[in-house]
Amino acid sequence: MGRTTLFRRDLKESQLKLLQGVILPKLLALRAAPVALAYWLGIAGSGRRNNGCARILMLHGIARRNGGLFERVVRYVKRTFDVVPLHSIAAHVAAGEPFSRQLAITFDDGLRNNIDMAYPILKAHGATATFFVCPELIDRGQWLWNHEARQRLSRLPPGSRLELASELGCDGEVESIIHRMKALPLSERARAEQRIREATAGFVPHPAERHQFDLAGWDELRRLDPEVVTIGSHTLTHAILPTLSGPEAEREIVQSRRILEARLQRPVETFAYPNGDISAQVVDCVRKTYRAAVSAEKGQVAPGADPHMLPRINVPESLLRLAAALHRDHFLVTPTSASGSQVASSGNKVMSAIHSTIMKKNGSEASAT
Repeated sequence: MGRTTLFRRDLKESQLKLLQGVILPKLLALRAAPVALAYWLGIAGSGRRNNGCARILMLHGIARRNGGLFERVVRYVKRTFDVVPLHSIAAHVAAGEPFSRQLAITFDDGLRNNIDMAYPILKAHGATATFFVCPELIDRGQWLWNHEARQRLSRLPPGSRLELASELGCDGEVESIIHRMKALPLSERARAEQRIREATAGFVPHPAERHQFDLAGWDELRRLDPEVVTIGSHTLTHAILPTLSGPEAEREIVQSRRILEARLQRPVETFAYPNGDISAQVVDCVRKTYRAAVSAEKGQVAPGADPHMLPRINVPESLLRLAAALHRDHFLVTPTSASGSQVASSGNKVMSAIHSTIMKKNGSEASAT
């Protein structure tokens, strides 16, 4: 009798988790679809578009299969907003001026597929974007460390992954290992990376992986039209800055700008925090080095926002979801008077759940790396 009761309780708990984690978000998304469609068509949402705030889109790579979707995104935002360079939004913030439907497009990581796929589309449609790149990785011809570790780990059988994971104190899932490595001090993370390389000595990237993770080279970056693409810094090596010592973090932040400006002969005034991870010391150093910086916090940019903690909106793999996200002004982000940190207004629970569903569905495309 006790076992039967326990089984029923477990069943109810699993059903509740399924309802909360899968069914309810899908129902909420379906409920929001007509409104999102009206936003996309431009027949609704004028007040939300003209709310005095700007939007900054955050993307990473553009895979071949997503080229058509990205072109539709560019057409949509060009039709609905005023697409401007990121430094234009930074200037408005510094001046404390209200915005009028301004929107900027940003790409983190400096991937080659951004040049192969995104750049021709931006140029064809008269749009602009900022590419945040890691100059020391370009010199080394390396992938971002998390991209390499993730692909190597995916080649290992579960037993071997579990052995590596036990050394790090986490479970054997690939993303759990990556998450744990992101929190390690630089020297410990480097040892973990080497351990993974030793366990995957025969690793050779597939062509599809190279398309997804290869970084753009210096010659490719130099050929970019500065009227279409501005270059920003993403640190030297995509380091998780709060895990570094003060001098290490300063080198990653300051030297990356110096190298980029010297190699590309163009100004580099903006910065993106790798993985969105920050500390007071990190932000202070960025504030001294760059005109503006973008975070991984979700939200719109209000007049008076902290120019070195500008929030962004992840781009999901759906135009309707993007339309809904761009019109969701209850995620307005403003600086607090005490610290300058950014606080998102809560909005209502239903819309928050829809926003969470939209932003989490897309995996790596919709998150900082």
